[in-house]
Amino acid sequence: MTVKTFLNFVRVQTLPAALLPAVIALFFSAYYFKQFDLLRSVLIIIGLVSINFFVSAWNNLMDYKKAKDQAYKEKENILSTRRIPERLALRICLILLGIDIFVGLILTLITNWILLPIGAICLIVAVFYTYGPFAFSRFPLGEVLACLAEGLGSFFIAVYVNSYDLKYLYLDFQHLDFTLIGDLKIIFSLILVGMFCGLLNFNVMLADNISDLIQDIKNERYTLPSYLGVPRSLKLFKFIYLLATALLLTSIVFKILPLTTLITLIFLPLIYQNTARFVKKQSKAETFKYSIQNLKLFEAAVILALVMNYLLQLI
Repeated sequence: MTVKTFLNFVRVQTLPAALLPAVIALFFSAYYFKQFDLLRSVLIIIGLVSINFFVSAWNNLMDYKKAKDQAYKEKENILSTRRIPERLALRICLILLGIDIFVGLILTLITNWILLPIGAICLIVAVFYTYGPFAFSRFPLGEVLACLAEGLGSFFIAVYVNSYDLKYLYLDFQHLDFTLIGDLKIIFSLILVGMFCGLLNFNVMLADNISDLIQDIKNERYTLPSYLGVPRSLKLFKFIYLLATALLLTSIVFKILPLTTLITLIFLPLIYQNTARFVKKQSKAETFKYSIQNLKLFEAAVILALVMNYLLQLI
């Protein structure tokens, strides 16, 4: 397998949607908690890259195995178009999954055991999204799971591994006794910013499912757009961006994010333009990219705001 084929197999173009919430989390941890650890940050990035590659590769493999539409299986799925043997595809998936599990266990051992159930839930979502007779992808759950696992989950874990010792969420063992410690104010703050990231991932998945609606129905995948219909799905698509903006402004009002985050408003015309382009035409090849561009614009603006705030404090 060539490098180009591998990168297409793991859909490297979707990597920003998976990594940007974690990048925001690293800068946010440094800003909000004044906490940053290089080793743990590198490990979480490695883990997120591997699980994102696994999910994309695993979805390609499962879509190939479960395809009802023979034309899709033979002419569109990457296993056929790039002549990737099923056994090789499975081996790559297991290696990527193994890397993520290994990294996750290391992070759990050097931080706190509460990371284990959180990571396990995200792992279950990753594996069973397309695997099994009741795969999540065949129900209207994909957008919600992308929001909670890929957006909120990635953000929360990346913040946590840098600031776990503050014990705002901490599982303490004393022999067979345990104590769960939590600070609802801090947890609420993390959920607020994390849900902003999650909503952007929600819209990337929604745009993907709208673009693939006809093909999904042929393969008996009944995603959210198949229940809502395209017009309602597009209304939801636009509303989610409004909701994400509202969460961002709420975070500024409650001083969870710095005032410099208002720079995000500068990018709203571009985000509106991209949204209008997708609403006008839903095409995987031509307009799906605008949902990813919107995610990049929103989240890059937040990163820029956090960096600006740090530089202003140095003056």
